[in-house]
Amino acid sequence: MNCPVPDDAVTIVITYLRQQGLTITQAGDAYRLAEGLPNVNVVIKAFHEQAISIAEDGTIHLFGIYLPSGWDTVRIRRKVEDHLRKISSTEEIIRIASCLGVRLSETGR
Repeated sequence: MNCPVPDDAVTIVITYLRQQGLTITQAGDAYRLAEGLPNVNVVIKAFHEQAISIAEDGTIHLFGIYLPSGWDTVRIRRKVEDHLRKISSTEEIIRIASCLGVRLSETGR
């Protein structure tokens, strides 16, 4: 997806890394944890490349470490649905659908 990484998710990862005295390094296509100060740009890139991911239950997976987010995913889903129904313009809905990878035109029917 080309969507921005949630700021809250980046903050959770950066906070954890700082507490542990760790950073994320990249060598070629591989990411790993190392001692040092975290770099926000590397964390965001790692999210985009799925080296860090957000699970269905909202936990953040960081190289085999599970970081609780504390997010109420049911409430978030409800807020998104309400926003789409009540507030979003057609353009916003199309952009969100595209960001999520939803095919906009049906072919072969």
